[in-house]
Amino acid sequence: MNLFDVKKYQVPDPKEVDMRETRKNFETFMSEYGAVREKIGKNRLPKMTQSFSPISATPQREYDGDAERFMIEREMYMPEFKELERIFIQGYYAISNPTRAGGTERRRQIFMLRYIYGVLVSDIEAQTYLGRTAVSEESKLGFIQFCNRTGLLITKEETQNLIETN
Repeated sequence: MNLFDVKKYQVPDPKEVDMRETRKNFETFMSEYGAVREKIGKNRLPKMTQSFSPISATPQREYDGDAERFMIEREMYMPEFKELERIFIQGYYAISNPTRAGGTERRRQIFMLRYIYGVLVSDIEAQTYLGRTAVSEESKLGFIQFCNRTGLLITKEETQNLIETN
């Protein structure tokens, strides 16, 4: 009996992922996530701390003064927001690179810059002092890890099965 089921947590090889279809799913998720963030009065894109963590180091109250009134007006959107926020955070925390010191933070940073904020690879290169290949690889692996955890990932095998049934 194994104590840890590796297959349950394995991320597919990038060669097995249908990046085009996965990207469509990701864009749909991010469109809805951004829309519901706006409905409750937050910025469309999630703010990241300086260390690219979605959680602020300083605790804050959920509502304050006028903000409380504003939130009450937007209360009907909160269940959807909480669900999509939970999914986003699960995907974000699934991004990791345990093989290098500081690798997880770097991969998360590159993922956020490229896929959430839309920063060009060349600009990320300049910010992180990494080469084009490293930025592309790290962002792709982070994207696959995020999409795998959130259920947005489509494999080439799934796409092929759809084509064959039609």
